[in-house]
Amino acid sequence: MWNFVGKQNGSQGYEPWDLKAGHWESGLSAFDESSLLRKVLPGSGEGYYEQDAITDVMKNNESKNHYFFLPLIFGLFGLLFHARNSPKEFMAIMMLFLMTGLGIIIYSNQPPNEPRERDYVLVGSFMTFCIWIGMAVPALYSIFKERLSLPSIGAAGMAAILVLSAPVIMGFQNFDDHSRAHHTASRDYASNFLNSVDENAIIFTYGDNDTYPLWYAQEVEGIRRDVRVVNLSLIAVDWYINKLRNKVNDSPALKLTIPAEGYRGKNKNQVYFATPAGIENNPEAPIEAILNYMNDPRSIRDDGAGNRFNTLPTRNIFIPANRDKLIANGLLSASDTINRVGKIPIKFSDSKGYLLKDEVAILDVIGSNFADRAIYFAVTCKNEKLLGLNDYMQMEGLGLRLVPFDSGSDRNLPGLYGSGRLDIDKTFDNVMTKWKWGNFDTVDTYVNGSYGAEVTAMKVIMLRLSSKLTEMRDNERAALVANKYFESFPHNNFTYDASIIPFINVLLRANKYDDAKKHIRILAIATSQNMTFYESLHGEVLASSWRDDMRYDLRSVNDLLSISSQMEDPDFLKEMEGLLKEYMPSQTPVKN
Repeated sequence: MWNFVGKQNGSQGYEPWDLKAGHWESGLSAFDESSLLRKVLPGSGEGYYEQDAITDVMKNNESKNHYFFLPLIFGLFGLLFHARNSPKEFMAIMMLFLMTGLGIIIYSNQPPNEPRERDYVLVGSFMTFCIWIGMAVPALYSIFKERLSLPSIGAAGMAAILVLSAPVIMGFQNFDDHSRAHHTASRDYASNFLNSVDENAIIFTYGDNDTYPLWYAQEVEGIRRDVRVVNLSLIAVDWYINKLRNKVNDSPALKLTIPAEGYRGKNKNQVYFATPAGIENNPEAPIEAILNYMNDPRSIRDDGAGNRFNTLPTRNIFIPANRDKLIANGLLSASDTINRVGKIPIKFSDSKGYLLKDEVAILDVIGSNFADRAIYFAVTCKNEKLLGLNDYMQMEGLGLRLVPFDSGSDRNLPGLYGSGRLDIDKTFDNVMTKWKWGNFDTVDTYVNGSYGAEVTAMKVIMLRLSSKLTEMRDNERAALVANKYFESFPHNNFTYDASIIPFINVLLRANKYDDAKKHIRILAIATSQNMTFYESLHGEVLASSWRDDMRYDLRSVNDLLSISSQMEDPDFLKEMEGLLKEYMPSQTPVKN
């Protein structure tokens, strides 16, 4: 339906009852408003939602594509014509259609929800259906010629023009959200990761979207070829681990304590803890000794069934932090003494029965290189990949650097963003002078959801930086970061919501009232439109799809009115009250 009728927006949509994401939409309002509900909300009365009531953001969403049923109608028309006039040929095409569509779904037992849209698996069936769209031309030709008695050229021309309208409409509708003209985000965001780290650094990355762009930037663009990018999704296999031993571009080979044979095949797939219960009953051991022990034949046990596996003698490991060596290698400042430690602990709880090969390899990379090269984890990594080292991290932009400082973590920030301490000067320099923004800061364009993780990462890092600067009463630099945020993530490409309010507060603390008012006004208008839209919804529709959004926007209403009342500008307060005050009640009225 997305491909031949039209779609509501670019969201994948996981639940059929969530009417704000993932539904097909033809562009014929009367039909859409009654049909897109999919009968999941009995008694909802008016159905989907009123197209006239949608907000500007919903209306102007580039991924809202309407085909008015034309490709589907022409395809079905061509299918019937084909079946009637050439049944054997039709059956062959139908088998191709079924095998490349429904057949693949059944054979692969495709799950209902995927991490990302994977319609490309079914592209064979889409292409096959397009054959029938083309068959609509001779179908219409026969009608025009035989029933309307049009001349051959006229009938052929009319049929071709009518059917051609479908791909033409599809081309126009899809161009704005599929065109990548002026988009440099993949390269720029990769550059931001690479330029966040020190010379000859090692950076662990996790997923495809924060690894392959980095490799492209290094191999094709020549950006920071001295940095070694280590992909955590691949480090569980022997061939990839052993490739780390090679020099790549300008990055020296990584040191690894465990030899190649130690990782080959099933070796170290699981390394079991042969230890007493309770971390306090486990002797402390340096990481180098642990790595050597795992390569010692004496660490191998037999389970009595012929299965041999490596073991670990303790759950209590530490990374030595030799002050003099770290200073000599430029990895530590002699004057940086607050919370400095002589060793970095890695403790595994009793609930963890064994280490997997990727965890062993991570320990090997860290233990074998910590004293010689800066080691980072990308902020987009999964938390468990840090092996409990969060409090010993130092944020330097998009990289979290392992450092010999027990600084604790900010638990109020999501994911890894609050890990360890923040290097304010490095992060400020990265954000203000080194980071690039993919042209999203200068071109009005569609920002694909695939950039989501990197965009979120940069936003949260800028929030942490500006908040820390404000805490230190460095309001001028905090305001520079806040203004950089609004400049880099403008409303036309990144819709404003309550998440921008902390940046507005930063501007207000720095007495940047004019800057703050500009963004307050944009957010207030957007919030007012959202609240008006919620009021147009029937109760069941609101409850199933927009209840949380409404609560989030009510938070914006309260915060914006509170902020405006403190600015000592009666005219501006009056303007904001005119936009928002009617929505102040805790329960916005909805249709029954």
